[in-house]
Amino acid sequence: MSVQKQAIEKYDGRVIPYTCAKEVTVGDVIPLGVSMIGIAVNSGLIGEEISVELETVWTIKAKTADVIAVGDVLYWDDEAKELTKEDEDNVYAGRATSSKAAVAGTVDIKLNV
Repeated sequence: MSVQKQAIEKYDGRVIPYTCAKEVTVGDVIPLGVSMIGIAVNSGLIGEEISVELETVWTIKAKTADVIAVGDVLYWDDEAKELTKEDEDNVYAGRATSSKAAVAGTVDIKLNV
């Protein structure tokens, strides 16, 4: 009698391969569907495969008008190239691990949690 596995581990998933839909520079935020982002680990041209980080904590520019507290859910506004608390038309990014007043600045974010 043979037993077939329901799942086979492929890799840890912290970093995944990504085929560039446009030119990418290391450190760019890459929207992955509507509910996940990744950070480019290396640069690539259209059609090239690069590595994209899906975890860890990153410091990213946040919308000036947003007051952000630790634990707030954040979204990536790909048009403005910044994090925001506004979910409409934006990609889920993760949760804030630092705070920010309603001034220009950055926030630390734990990706995709």
